[in-house]
This record gives sequence, C-alpha cells and structure tokens, in this order.
Amino acid sequence: MRLLVVTNDYPPKPGGIQQYLSGFLAAFPGTVRVLAPADGPADQTALGESVVRRFSRSFMWPTPAVRKWALEQAMEFQPDVILFGAPYPLPFLGPALREATGAPFVVLCHGAEVTLPAALPVARQLLAKALKAADARIAVSRFTAGRVERLTGERVDYVGAGVDLEAFAFDRDKGGFSDPPVVACVSRFVPRKGQERLIEAAELLARRGQPVQLLIVGKGRTEQRLRKAAAESGIDVRFEVDVPWSRLGELYGGADLFCMPCRSRWGGLEVEGLGLVFLEAAATGLPVIAGDSGGSPETVDPGVTGHVVHDVEDIASAISSIVADETAARIMGVAGRRWVEQEFTWERTMERAMEVFERVVSNG
Repeated sequence: MRLLVVTNDYPPKPGGIQQYLSGFLAAFPGTVRVLAPADGPADQTALGESVVRRFSRSFMWPTPAVRKWALEQAMEFQPDVILFGAPYPLPFLGPALREATGAPFVVLCHGAEVTLPAALPVARQLLAKALKAADARIAVSRFTAGRVERLTGERVDYVGAGVDLEAFAFDRDKGGFSDPPVVACVSRFVPRKGQERLIEAAELLARRGQPVQLLIVGKGRTEQRLRKAAAESGIDVRFEVDVPWSRLGELYGGADLFCMPCRSRWGGLEVEGLGLVFLEAAATGLPVIAGDSGGSPETVDPGVTGHVVHDVEDIASAISSIVADETAARIMGVAGRRWVEQEFTWERTMERAMEVFERVVSNG
C-alpha cells in the first residue's frame, strides 16, 4: 500500500502530533510520502523507505500554491490512501486530491485542534465540513473519537497510540528510590500541561516533611514563569530544556515516578488529546500520575499503573502515596510496562489503522 501524508506537524518540529506521526509512520507496512512545510527552501529527505517532501513555507494553508504543489506530488506518487495529519486546515485539499488520484482520504484527529475550533460557529461549520468530506476519520483517543462523532454525526475509528518499546526500555535491575525521590515531568512549557501545579504540590509535600526533587523537561513560552515559580518555592527543581528525543529514555530512567498534571482550559475547549509522555514513562517502568484532561486518563489504569488527578492537593496525595511505599511503586511500574506492551504499541496502533485504510480502499 502507498500512503501519502499531508501535514503541518512533522519532525524536526517538536510536539506531540509530530512525535505521534513519526512513530505511526515507522510502523506502516507499505511506502510513505510525507508532504510537510519547511522553514527554509523546499527539500527532500529520506525516511527509511519513505520520502519527505517539504514546501518552502513554515506552515501550509490550502492556498492555490499549496494545492498545486500537493496535486503534483500526489499525481507523481499515485497513493492508495491519503492521510491528513490533523483536521484543520489541510483536509480542505482532500476532495481535490481524491478526484485527481482516485485515492480515498482519511483525517487523523488528536485533541485540542478539534475542540477549540468547534467552539466557534464559523470554524465549527468549516471543521465539520472538512471532516464529513473524508472517507474516514481516525482518532488517537476514545475521548477525541467521541468529540468528532458529536461534531460530524459520522463514524470515527479509534486507533490509539504507541511507544517505541526499545527506546523506552524497562530497567528491571533499578534499585530503590533516589533521596529525595525524583518526580519527572516531560512536556511543552505551556499552561495546559500543569507544571506550575506540580511545583505547588511539591512545595506542599516539602512543608509536610516529604520532600521530592522535580525534573522538568521540555521547552516553551512559560519557561521563565516556571523558573520563577520554582525559585520562589524553595524546592529542588532541575530543568532540562530543548532535550532531543533520543535522550528522553535516559531521563525517564533517572526518575522514580512521572507526573504531568495537565488540565483542561477555557471551559474544556483546550484539552489533552492523549499524552504520549504518559505511555513513554509507563514503558520505562515508572508509576504515572496524569491530569484529568481529555484523553489523558486513558493512559492510566487507576490504582494499578498510576493515578488520575484533578487539583494540587490531589497531585500531592498521589505523589505521597507512591513514594511512601517503594515495593508498591515497583509493582505499579511493572504493571505500567505490561499495560503499554499489551495496549499501546505502534504495531497494534497500525493494525487498527490498516483496517480503516483497507476498508476505504475496498469501498472505493
């Protein structure tokens, strides 16, 4: 099967959607061509047996120039299926690409890129129109699938997400907790991810005589605010900024538990689609604490692989319960690795996606 992917979100750009597509496409059993933007001149790079073609802009809108370029690429490649990496704005090119190539098109849905536009009447109509025109819609979480189904009245297939189990290995010989225990948080530095709430929770624990060290990894616009909050709290916080993906396994491995207390904002319009970092942490054998936002609770088996939290007191209590019992924490970490191996591999995700791709091809 030949898959043409049209997306604004692709490495080396950082972000969850970019990382998702990288892992997802690496598991695809056929040939892939990716159409993505570039900050400099248009270029072409290899991706295994696939090719990435880049348009000479940092973001692609469905303009006449992008449409012409995408049509040329599609006609040259002759795909069996066309996949759009997000619901907006590029799927508006879908009908033209389908008409030119005869290939059905599918739209991949994540989270906030669905919920935010859906709150605005005009954007909601445009988004629904683009999604309804697709031959199929797939979603990374059951939460997102439900939102898209309500928006469109059309079927949405859950495909899930995966983790590279070799890159995020489980060290079964790891010793006891660090002193103090290390709580890792890996995420972009934006308000929704909840790093400030984690700092507040760690400050609470320190006052209660149960200190922890925070390892905050990522980059983004709230970095200085987070550094200021950490300095004012007086707790032990280590920042790792702009870390390459290849180092993440090492950083998870140096922690004792993982916490990314994400939260929904703007009345539930800005949410976490799923959260690959929760799965990466679980794969390395860490107990996981996830904020109750969007699809993030789907990454945790509550009380077995970790906890889902709602506020600062919740976060502090969850951390406290884990660091108070090393044996129970170890059992939780083993269960988390097993949970990922069973439910969240890229191979399993691609199996679900291939069922959709094969269905739309046969229907065509």
